[in-house]
Amino acid sequence: MPCFNVEKYVAEAIESILNQTYGNFELLILDDCSTDRTAEIVKGFADKRIVYHKNKTNLGLSENLNVGIRLAKGEYIARMDGDDVSLPQRLETQINYLNTHPEIGLCSTAMELFSNKNETWIRSQNPEEVKITMLFFSPILHASSMWRKMLFMDNDLFYRQETFPAEDYDLWTRAAFYCQMVNLPDVLYRYRIHGIQVTETNPHTAEKVRQVRQNYIKHALPALNNEDIDYFVTEIASGNGNFSTKEDCLNAKNVIVRFIEANKSANFFDHNLLKYRLKRYWQNRVFDSIKTNKTPDVKLLKELRLKQMIKMILKK
Repeated sequence: MPCFNVEKYVAEAIESILNQTYGNFELLILDDCSTDRTAEIVKGFADKRIVYHKNKTNLGLSENLNVGIRLAKGEYIARMDGDDVSLPQRLETQINYLNTHPEIGLCSTAMELFSNKNETWIRSQNPEEVKITMLFFSPILHASSMWRKMLFMDNDLFYRQETFPAEDYDLWTRAAFYCQMVNLPDVLYRYRIHGIQVTETNPHTAEKVRQVRQNYIKHALPALNNEDIDYFVTEIASGNGNFSTKEDCLNAKNVIVRFIEANKSANFFDHNLLKYRLKRYWQNRVFDSIKTNKTPDVKLLKELRLKQMIKMILKK
């Protein structure tokens, strides 16, 4: 549990772990030089399972997490933020899953957002879906994740401070080459939204995410040229590309075709699933352009066959 100035919430976060139905754990609280009452509150708990560690200097989130990974004694590493809440059966559910699925290296759980925003996030439980979703955004819910410690350490899978605030996304894109990852459908984590989340306020987020996507594709599909990788990341995966003309759509379509062909030789992604996901993504982007353009290109309308358009209209 990395902490930095979370005096308002840290007691509730700690209690949610101490009240777990699974009790054989150590709770590593990693204080990155807090200047508020965080340390005082943590030290007020008498539970012997709590291990409090305070860094000598402020390391930043990524390096603080790496300190915890190295200090941890358990078979599994479970993440937890100092301002969130783990529901009582979280650890038991994840440990049981990993114990009975030795082929899986990491699992996260669905989570409920609360405070300033109330919604539920549930991500794919299919490890092949997870790998493909990684092309567009981070498919693992970081704060609720649990993974096999030695698997990650043996493959030098640590956080990299230079990728902050996309350090978790970067870690998962590298882990994808060594293990399967899934998301459990159970809502076992409550994620507090209070308006100061780093990913929402850091101006460097978009650039770091772009770099993570590029590196992921370069390693997954070495046959794909840099120009196509840049186009895919900038125009397609980001959702910011211009698809208002037939030429735009054909450019994107051709890159996607080459993307799929590159995967045939690399065999990193499930071929049929990748083909389906990218085709549907392209169709939806074209359809959205048609809807928002008051005078859509007639050639663009023809690019989507009538049958496809009817299906998408009905699904909308």
